[in-house]
Amino acid sequence: MAGEGPASGKALRTLTAAAVVAVALVLIGCGGSSRPSASSASTRSTPGGSQPTTGSAPGRTHVRTVLVLTQTLGYHHASIPAAKAALRRIAARDGRYRLVFLPSATKLTRDALAQASAVVFLLTTGTLPMTPVDKRALVAFVHRGGGLVGFHSATDTFHHWPAYIKMMGAEFNHHPSPSTQRVTVIDRTTPMTRALPKAFRIHEEFYVFSHDPLSRLHVLARLDGLVHHPLVWCRRAERGRVFYDALGHFTQTWSNPLQIAMASGGVAWAVGLVSAPSCG
Repeated sequence: MAGEGPASGKALRTLTAAAVVAVALVLIGCGGSSRPSASSASTRSTPGGSQPTTGSAPGRTHVRTVLVLTQTLGYHHASIPAAKAALRRIAARDGRYRLVFLPSATKLTRDALAQASAVVFLLTTGTLPMTPVDKRALVAFVHRGGGLVGFHSATDTFHHWPAYIKMMGAEFNHHPSPSTQRVTVIDRTTPMTRALPKAFRIHEEFYVFSHDPLSRLHVLARLDGLVHHPLVWCRRAERGRVFYDALGHFTQTWSNPLQIAMASGGVAWAVGLVSAPSCG
């Protein structure tokens, strides 16, 4: 065509390069990133292959993981299903962490702990199957800042493992027949006890612990009139946060709003989502 030549060819090449840049900018603006989508991320496997119960709301950028163990090699509590259901409701309402239920302590491994913020021993009993390596990993996990939560018979677990007993704060010795007793709340400043009255009555199986654990604990609640009979406490295990609640033997306890309040605050504190300065 008339007018074509070196100058017009150069102009055509410049125009083509500009068009390529414009297309690239459009692709970037449309989200042409290689990062995985939220839907693909949600399909990642969980520790031990267990199915998570997720309490996360849409759009949460970081949901912490809480491993929940319910294995029993001693007495098996009929209240375990109710306890699991209660924790699921609590996690769903909170939305900042998810629960991963482990069918066996063999799944409580160093790799599983590496993905977790806290571990819950929910009505466990007996000497559970953990290797020496995984036992050391659990102690290191707590000491380095992880959370440890125990309910009721968590203190009737690992009687021959001193490091576990020390972290939990006490060891179950025996219990009298279940009865209805008055519980006094000693510290009502924590997320675990803020919603509780100064005292309440409850029908439960009240544990008696070996030796006197008071020097190792910050007691939140105890049997009324019995200074040396703690029931609910918190403590620090080096940098870790430990919460224990001796209630929970009966199914009906897990529908009691007072127990739900303690469990909700205790897990949230152990995970590191709320503060409890008096537990330090």
